[in-house]
Amino acid sequence: ITIVSKKVNLTTQVYEKIKAKILNNELKPNEYLDEKQICEQLGVSRTPVREALVQLEWEGFVVSNPHRGVSVSNLSLPIILELIHIRKVMEPELLRPYLKHYSRDVLLDFRAKMSAALEEKDMDMLHDLDYAFHRYLYEATNRPHIMKLLSYVCDQSQRIRTQDFYQLRRTEEGAAEHIAMIDALLAGEYDKVPEMLRAHAASMEEKYYQNLLDYFQNQGDR
Repeated sequence: ITIVSKKVNLTTQVYEKIKAKILNNELKPNEYLDEKQICEQLGVSRTPVREALVQLEWEGFVVSNPHRGVSVSNLSLPIILELIHIRKVMEPELLRPYLKHYSRDVLLDFRAKMSAALEEKDMDMLHDLDYAFHRYLYEATNRPHIMKLLSYVCDQSQRIRTQDFYQLRRTEEGAAEHIAMIDALLAGEYDKVPEMLRAHAASMEEKYYQNLLDYFQNQGDR
């Protein structure tokens, strides 16, 4: 963690830095967060750290326990499957009315970057592009409630795709599915996109169920 700048709201900076580490699995599910250590790493007082943790708890990224302090929220098998299911149901219908709103230049830029990352097998870049692409789909609607609802699912999905159990093959398949969606949008085939979004999440759900089940069973056997 780098020391924060004094020019921007400290609580916001601390919040963003802790959240980024959670989304990228640098802070893992159930990991204890040492408030004093965070203060020392960021060069800030306890007040902005505590305020940031309150916001992160409200958003479901951390949980507080009176006896154990604050820890990163869990990602259990039922929670992961629930999040994927929510995305599968919500994304297609909430985005359907706004599919004509997306910028051709932005879509072409995403397509070029995804194609290059696939060619180079740059999995970290593909994870970042996956997250950024879905956030763009939500934010370009310019509808605050849609953005709020889907951004939560998008953030939690980023946590899922950066976990140890997330398969490289699925990362590549997901990027190829994104490129197909972009091609449909560029071609004006808007009626196809909601089903592509649904199938995108359903594929993740179907392919990961047994993988996740095996992973969490193995974790329990240790």
